Amino acid sequence: MCRVSYLTRAKNSLCTSLKYGKPMDDAPKNLYKYLPPDRASDVLGKLLIRFSQVSVMNDKEEFKPPIKGLAARSRLEQVIRERFDVRFPGSIQLIEKSLPPQEAAQLIQESISKCADKAELDLVKSIDTIYKINNENFGILSLSEDATSTRMWKRYADCGRGFLIELDPHHSWFWDKKEERDDLRHLRRVNYASSRPPAYLFETTGQDYLYTKEKKWEHEKEWRIIRNFNDAVCKIGKDNTGTDILLFAIPPNCILSVVVGHKASHESVRQMRATVAANPSLSHVCFRAAILKDDGSIEVVTSGPRSMQS
Repeated sequence: MCRVSYLTRAKNSLCTSLKYGKPMDDAPKNLYKYLPPDRASDVLGKLLIRFSQVSVMNDKEEFKPPIKGLAARSRLEQVIRERFDVRFPGSIQLIEKSLPPQEAAQLIQESISKCADKAELDLVKSIDTIYKINNENFGILSLSEDATSTRMWKRYADCGRGFLIELDPHHSWFWDKKEERDDLRHLRRVNYASSRPPAYLFETTGQDYLYTKEKKWEHEKEWRIIRNFNDAVCKIGKDNTGTDILLFAIPPNCILSVVVGHKASHESVRQMRATVAANPSLSHVCFRAAILKDDGSIEVVTSGPRSMQS
């Protein structure tokens, strides 16, 4: 489970409708991954796909919800007292038995108050630590409900020279949560917020922290799945930001089709078709084409399996 999950104090609305290993009722029929042409050899040839660190995502505010404090003071002091009882069982009761009631209560309250003050002073460091831990240990696979976004073809598929893969969001690979409160290993719809009022860290949910972005990214219609890098198959070097590239195995029957971009070269299309044809486990995969229309919009047209003309 994500390290931030111990801070979660409420289940988000998506979690409540999800049963272990079963798709949510509102999961879309299809999801798409936009890719540049140089990813074809890994994704289609080796069936490996990158889960990216949050630090290389497009929204720099990812995993950085505005925080106004750890918790309301009374709640924070209650948590500190509970954790003190767990770490040093019976110690508070011993103080209460050893001192007059008023002195014992004052000593206990002063100690708890000092701990609360220090925790609040260390808040910025704590938030930075949580972000660093998640960036180093967890990767995000971002998918979209929309196969015809001109903005995403431009940004993520090399201005239409790349391709996208159509994925089956009902495949079990997308629904591998381990327990009811698991914030990882299953698809979640991204929420887009026009404003994010500061909240207490202890009240921040997995939805707030992992699956909320700024409103300006709403056109991406994103769903995402987050996995631990311990499950990655391999590391193949670093990207142009110097960040490790970690690849995960994707089941072949999770891929439904390949959509080639409207600017894809004849050679790249030929290579993609040959790669798919060479893999018996992808025999079900068909090719489609993204066509740029006169009005500037994109339409995906269907051809027979592997028969799309380049």
